[in-house]
Amino acid sequence: MQTSLDTRDLWSSRYRDCTAEPTTDLDMDRALFIRSVHAGHGPECRQYLAAAAYCLEHMDDT
Repeated sequence: MQTSLDTRDLWSSRYRDCTAEPTTDLDMDRALFIRSVHAGHGPECRQYLAAAAYCLEHMDDT
C-alpha cells in the first residue's frame, strides 16, 4: 500500500513523542512507518518498541 503524504504528515505529528504511551490502533503500514521514524532512538523509545512488537507479532499476516 502506498501511504499518502497527508497521512504520513498526520502520523509524524501523532507519533513524534518517544515517551508517549503507544496507541492500540496500529496496523502494519502504520507500525512500519513508526518503526522507521523512531529507529535508533534506543530502548527508552516507547513508540519504536510498540511498533516493532506489532511487526513481529503480525509478520505471518502479510
